[in-house]
Amino acid sequence: MRGTQSYFWGIFLIGIGILMIIKYQFRLNISIPRIIFGVLFLAIGASMLLGGTVGKNHSNIIFSEGNIQVNQPEKEYNTIFGSTVIDLTAISKEDMKEKIEMNTIFGNTLLKIDPEVPTVIKVTSAFASGNTPDGSTIVFGDHTYRSGEGEPVLTIEANVVFGKLEIVDR
Repeated sequence: MRGTQSYFWGIFLIGIGILMIIKYQFRLNISIPRIIFGVLFLAIGASMLLGGTVGKNHSNIIFSEGNIQVNQPEKEYNTIFGSTVIDLTAISKEDMKEKIEMNTIFGNTLLKIDPEVPTVIKVTSAFASGNTPDGSTIVFGDHTYRSGEGEPVLTIEANVVFGKLEIVDR
């Protein structure tokens, strides 16, 4: 069964079409862009009140909270207007050859890593807070954090915009 999110855009576009037909058929003086903008805000507010959405592959947290226990990493994890705990301590070394991208936009992400695993994390921050286990806080700019001994096995590119990213060794 399809969720309400998959029906939203179809209903939204049909509604815009009906509004345009009514406006031009009956020569009404209504502002379609203002109505579209208002309906989008109503939909976002309703989504927040009803518990938000979680992406189909559980790597995207939008307008909600979530915990992601990673066994086999995805290429990308996104937190948008939400809060996420991402635990990378259970990944096997065979699965760590890929680069992982993590984006936090107007949200909060807590990233748990294993201090024994050689890891390189490049944190890029814009009007946000990126905290690393070495005590660095990045508000605007970038910083590279390294942990573990030997050749990097796990490479993470973490981007934070108007949000907070906290990286902890667990």
